[in-house]
Amino acid sequence: MPQYMAFIQACLRQVEQRQIYGGKRYGFMVKKEKAGTRYAEFEWPVERGKIREFAGAIMDPNPVYRDRDYAQSKGFDDVLIPVTFPMSFVHHMDSENFILEMTQSIGMETARSVHGEFEVSYERPICAGETLRGEMDIGKIYEKEGGRGGKMTFVEVEIKFFDHEDKLVARIRNLHIERGK
Repeated sequence: MPQYMAFIQACLRQVEQRQIYGGKRYGFMVKKEKAGTRYAEFEWPVERGKIREFAGAIMDPNPVYRDRDYAQSKGFDDVLIPVTFPMSFVHHMDSENFILEMTQSIGMETARSVHGEFEVSYERPICAGETLRGEMDIGKIYEKEGGRGGKMTFVEVEIKFFDHEDKLVARIRNLHIERGK
């Protein structure tokens, strides 16, 4: 819950700033020089209990996410992670507001930002008991004319996960969009 409260507070601060400064945008400008930079590196322990909780939250009853013996009977080392589970890495970061802080650090105005796309791809299955190393990079930053007027700014973010042999095992691609005025 603290993550959502921080997001709401950041949005309210930005709305107040726009009211104070006559609706003009002061202090918010997407920093295009951040394109192609590393934002964070981290370790992510893949925990069986968290996989079970996640499977419950997405209401997926598949026993491959809950029952170790069943998963092993299907050829996996331990319970398998659900497809979108890698995004839960944010709960292992030092800050409870990691994604909010990332978008703000590149200059996105939170009150006008939306999540555009989310894609997960795998090189191999990931199971409980692994500890993965992650790298989060800011990719391309570009603008397009919005359908309702104003420019929209697009920020691509890529998160790569590597195993103990430093082999790529999974990748997340996110697209964050700051809407035009």
